[in-house]
Amino acid sequence: MNRQAITFLTLFSLILVLSIYYILLPPENTANQVSLNDQEVSQIEMMQKNLDKEREDLISKNNAIIASGKSNSDEIASALASISEAKETAALEKKITDIINNAGFKNAFVEVENKTIKVVVDKKNGKETDANNIIKAVMEKTNNEYQVEVKFISET
Repeated sequence: MNRQAITFLTLFSLILVLSIYYILLPPENTANQVSLNDQEVSQIEMMQKNLDKEREDLISKNNAIIASGKSNSDEIASALASISEAKETAALEKKITDIINNAGFKNAFVEVENKTIKVVVDKKNGKETDANNIIKAVMEKTNNEYQVEVKFISET
């Protein structure tokens, strides 16, 4: 091959690798960083933010593994599977939160961990019937694949 072809292929492969790396980088959301000094943050909102932060950290760690030149194919496959699982879990939590909100509970936190779904609902005097209704709705949505735990908290 001549010198021009080698130079072209080298530059093209470099641009390709850099563009893939750029696509896999997590976005930097500087617009979402708001000072919460003067605002009250509910316990449920804090739990949701902590869960979201843990997920973002897990995804960024796995993106770093994928982007690393030292990673082998097994590590990359494992990282991709972990990212996919985290996104599926977040989507399931969102669906369950929507179901609970539609059932009349306006402030709810849902966490899926292993085969357990933990639900925390902001209601002052939560009754067994409320918990039973939540459990039934979640079990219907998940086809009885998960054990459901319901906890009521009161934010005043």
